[in-house]
Amino acid sequence: MLWSRDGKPSVGLAVPFAVLAVACLGVILVPPYASAWWVYALAALVLVVVAGLLALSLRRPDRTWLDPAPAYLMFLFVGLVHHAAGGALGGTSTGLTASLLLPIIWLAITGTRRELWVASGLTVLVFVLPIVLIGAPDYMWADWRRAVVWITVAIVLAPVIQRIVHDLDRETRRARTANERVERLFDSAPHGVALLDPAGTVVRVNTALAVIVGLEPPDMVGHPFTSFETPGEDAISDHVERLMSHRSEIMDAECRLRDSGGNDVAVALSSTVVQDPQIGDIVMVNVVDVSDRRRYLDRLAHLADHDVLTGLANRRRFESELERHLDRCRRHGPNGALLLLDLDNFKQVNDSLGHNAGDQLLVTIAGLLRRSIRSTDVVARVGGDEFAILLTDADQAAAQRVADLVVERIRDHAATLDGVRRHVSASVGAVTFAAAAEHSADILALADMTMYDAKESGRNRVALLAEGEGRGPRSSMRLQWQSRIEEALEHDRFALHFQPIMDMKTGRIDSAEVLLRLRGEDGELVPPGRFVYIAERAGLMPRVDRWVLDRSLEMLAQLRQIVPDFCLEVNISGASMGDPAVEQTILSALQRFEVDPHALILEITETSAVADVALAREFAERMAALGCRFALDDFGAGFGSFYYLKHLIFDYVKIDGEFVAHVHRSSVDRTIVRSIVGIARDLGKETVAEFVSDPEILEVVRAEGVDYAQGFLIGKPVPMDVFIDEFLLAPAPALAPAPAVAAVAAD
Repeated sequence: MLWSRDGKPSVGLAVPFAVLAVACLGVILVPPYASAWWVYALAALVLVVVAGLLALSLRRPDRTWLDPAPAYLMFLFVGLVHHAAGGALGGTSTGLTASLLLPIIWLAITGTRRELWVASGLTVLVFVLPIVLIGAPDYMWADWRRAVVWITVAIVLAPVIQRIVHDLDRETRRARTANERVERLFDSAPHGVALLDPAGTVVRVNTALAVIVGLEPPDMVGHPFTSFETPGEDAISDHVERLMSHRSEIMDAECRLRDSGGNDVAVALSSTVVQDPQIGDIVMVNVVDVSDRRRYLDRLAHLADHDVLTGLANRRRFESELERHLDRCRRHGPNGALLLLDLDNFKQVNDSLGHNAGDQLLVTIAGLLRRSIRSTDVVARVGGDEFAILLTDADQAAAQRVADLVVERIRDHAATLDGVRRHVSASVGAVTFAAAAEHSADILALADMTMYDAKESGRNRVALLAEGEGRGPRSSMRLQWQSRIEEALEHDRFALHFQPIMDMKTGRIDSAEVLLRLRGEDGELVPPGRFVYIAERAGLMPRVDRWVLDRSLEMLAQLRQIVPDFCLEVNISGASMGDPAVEQTILSALQRFEVDPHALILEITETSAVADVALAREFAERMAALGCRFALDDFGAGFGSFYYLKHLIFDYVKIDGEFVAHVHRSSVDRTIVRSIVGIARDLGKETVAEFVSDPEILEVVRAEGVDYAQGFLIGKPVPMDVFIDEFLLAPAPALAPAPAVAAVAAD
């Protein structure tokens, strides 16, 4: 390098000038000698002084008067060399005069414009002083021609050289700075970067990639990039091959690298081919460690298919596995069995010992079930205390054997416990796929009915639906509910009751919740808890919800003639969310009855939302765009309460009655209610307390800031005409505030 980083000349630049100076001195030291010996000695001495001053200037970090001094002394050296060669009349004088280029070019490269002017003056002196001091015949005034030429070189040519040198120096520095910046960016990049040749061999890697692999960057250079991949995989070679086939594109891929400790690291690759005519094609690969993201996605995928508490498959995963097995049965014939299990007396555990004790028992039983089946079978938690087991390869005898083993293990485990947990047992309904095919019925519904056969037979036992018999489960009456529901839809045998909701601030009843009833043949009104479950299993809930929504909006139009700002809550099942026919019913009914959409509050329970949060959100967004509002029912009853609150659109949060019923006696329940109210208020949502059945409960929820109250203290569900007489036309009861929502609830 001829030029140092601080702008001062380097030793490498001084070497060629020193060689030329020594050559000039060597020429005059060769006989014959034209001058006295002291001239040669003085020239050599001057050259030594020049070398010493140059060495001193190179050692100093800053530019001082020492930097141009060697060049100035070189003019004296040139004059002595010129004179030693015989002066103007010497035979070699013309060539030795050219040594003036040494100091001039040196100053053009290293000096300033002022120092070049000094050089011009010294050039004049080199030619004029010998003429004046020595004179003819050695030096004639005719020598002024060469003086003019060399002065012109110093004044005209040297600045041009100086400008060229400075421009080159500036460009060199700019290129060096840019290169250093690129180097720093490459080495300091937060993600891994590798440069490969077209064959996939590592040319260079940065520190981040070396850290991922657990090696030093030099240790990776020269090795195929595939050698750092997890053995048995060839994602990198495929990636490079595809990249070289599509050179103008950016290719993405994912693979796993094996680090120096033997651990696999999931990485994402993003690569492109950098084409260079001089060095050839270079593959640049960006490597990002996605291990945390992969673990997070795997965790989300696991949570989507598994029960949070027990770790077993959830209802969604179980139904998927069941449908897959049914496809196999349709192709290859019925095989296997389905066991549906419900825990007996489990509610007493929660009521007596609390939910923590109940959760611990569920986790233990889940472990027992997991150990009772083969790895090819599937066990799932499909409800609160309800489990399902899919035996992929089993006949009736095998199904009976597994079911008996499950009942026995749960009974034996409960015998080791104390208190009410000792009375926990299992009722199991077992149905083979062959038996389900004989009955041409849904196997899950048959297993459910068979399980109730076990319960009705005394619990703690197994009920197996036999093959080859026309007789179905004793509880097959449940199948009759499907036809009863269908008949009710066809012949308008449903009825709607209204339960008032009180606004705690005003004490008014200006909203209500719609509750569905089914009229029996004897005039008995059947509550939804008796038939909604069957309707959901039979896929009838969208039709039921359409009936309820249409009638509710018709009644809401009548109620708003009495109370113009009256609002109605209508429950909607998970199966109806996103159903085009249900949405069309809402749209057409709102238009037909000229009801303000803001008066319709759609109530969704956690069990409805949990099936498909994304679908529930899309449905809520479409309905909210119309102006409808939403209420989240039974808030706090499930593990995902706050998740739904975050990801779904809701205007009201209905606090689960489990926390309200004893809030006046339980400090824990009161703390939970206070927390829910605080969270809802911070999110700009209003709260409704369900199960308000006592004046003390009402005072507590009012004190905690609940916005609305609903329960038997406020009013029981009644037909529409009774509701109007008792709550809209009659004087308001002296309780306090009023409500704000309405839905089809399974009360």
